[in-house]
Amino acid sequence: MPPAPEPACLPYLRAQVALVRPKVIVLLGATAARSVLGDQVRITRDRGQWVEKKGVWIMPTYHPAALLRDETKKRDAWHDLQAVRDKLKEL
Repeated sequence: MPPAPEPACLPYLRAQVALVRPKVIVLLGATAARSVLGDQVRITRDRGQWVEKKGVWIMPTYHPAALLRDETKKRDAWHDLQAVRDKLKEL
């Protein structure tokens, strides 16, 4: 399991998100997903599932490096990105 990001960086990330006010955030990989959604997240189990936090829709999916290592994950990642596209149209 990769190390967790530096907790000192999280206030900066939160401030940036507050300034940008995105409708959707796509989390690429387990490290990003655990940093934002919590340590209980497992990317293979939780990818493709929408989570809403403070009015922002969040979608975890595979990191691009994982797709290069294992091409069988590409179809799932493609479906996730299509769901992101659809959510943006919906909003």
